Amino acid sequence: MARSLRLAVTALVAAAALAIPTAASAVPASTSFKITGFEYAFTQTVGFFAGSGTGNAGDRAAWNTSVEHDPLGSNPTYVNGGSFQMATRSATGRLDFVTGTFVNHGGTITTIDPGAGCTNQRFLVTGRLADVDTSTTAGGTATFSVVLTHYRASVLGRCVAYRASVAGTVSFAY
Repeated sequence: MARSLRLAVTALVAAAALAIPTAASAVPASTSFKITGFEYAFTQTVGFFAGSGTGNAGDRAAWNTSVEHDPLGSNPTYVNGGSFQMATRSATGRLDFVTGTFVNHGGTITTIDPGAGCTNQRFLVTGRLADVDTSTTAGGTATFSVVLTHYRASVLGRCVAYRASVAGTVSFAY
């Protein structure tokens, strides 16, 4: 189920980016986006996230990412790779896309709150992106920084994470 959801979200972001007519495309006016979203699938070493964002110049965005990392709890927990995709719509209606890849060991996952007693856990996830491309640019960079919250509850004596959200920023040098 998680794999099909991941594929559906990735296909939606890709379809939005591919549906953009070239003549109407331009580099997003925003260089920084406030992003929020959710973790929709995970393994011990990869998290998959998607959500929406608002740019500093009024752009709106839908984004999707996979973050490859060391097992949580490793010290340090490095970000080892992954991909980032974003479809944007400027305040004037122009559409574009942004893609990039996470740099190996270009970020970390740091525990903010371990969630003692089965309370919510919080992590700071940071990473650098390389090979950042838009419809008209290539080879840019970016920084990614979100707080990941695992919402947890005790169920039959076991601590269970039942959902996860992210909130933070992504900033680009196109």
